[in-house]
Amino acid sequence: MPARIATAVATCALSLGALASGAGAATAAPSGPAAVRPADGASASLQSAVNARAAAVDRCSYQVVRSDDSRYVYSVSGVIGGGTRELPSQKEDFVRFSGGWQKVVQVDACAGGQSQAPTALRITGKLENPEGYDPSVPRTIRSDYLKPAASSVIPEAPALTSIDRLDAATVRVTWKPAQGNPDQVMLMERKPFYSSEIGIWHPYTFQRDVPGGATSMDRKLERHPDIPPADRTHAYWMRVVKDGFVSDLRAERPTTVEP
Repeated sequence: MPARIATAVATCALSLGALASGAGAATAAPSGPAAVRPADGASASLQSAVNARAAAVDRCSYQVVRSDDSRYVYSVSGVIGGGTRELPSQKEDFVRFSGGWQKVVQVDACAGGQSQAPTALRITGKLENPEGYDPSVPRTIRSDYLKPAASSVIPEAPALTSIDRLDAATVRVTWKPAQGNPDQVMLMERKPFYSSEIGIWHPYTFQRDVPGGATSMDRKLERHPDIPPADRTHAYWMRVVKDGFVSDLRAERPTTVEP
């Protein structure tokens, strides 16, 4: 999809704000949070650092939760055996924390047969299309060197137990109780979304916050006849946040429903 269409879809989705539906509220996960554009050289300097934290998911996978400025293209490097090398991404997504959207990236430290764990991680952002920005805008931004926290800080999302059709246009999604007292439990829903600005239906992922203690949520299916056949499938999975970290993104196994 052309970039201008994707941007319009994201902008329209974000304009929905918090959607009340059943027992939960929803906010559309953005394709990229709005760029922070410093007004002058001084504020540009203040925005040059990348705020981030890191933790081991397992022996090979590491999670990095960072701030995002969409003007930059980011990479994660690991300090391994006295050297530094870029770590390939396994999976990434935007997640809404209490303080706003953060980018969550899981990287592979064992790629290429590497067996030694990194002693530190660092995020680097390179300004994309630098010719379009004033010279005061930093061309490269970096985080501090991050010592990964232990894997015990990565929370575990509850498993879905069933998706039951209540009527032709409604399903009830049920999951196991969340363990470990996470700060937030989320039902992730991917479904067709209509952008009135550009007049198309397109798959979009929504993060729906779950009230404390709830283990089910009723969801409406999009059944509009104009939805392209390839985009009609709905998908659901669970995600949790605790102490600034997110459940293992690789472990998410969406369950699909045909409306």
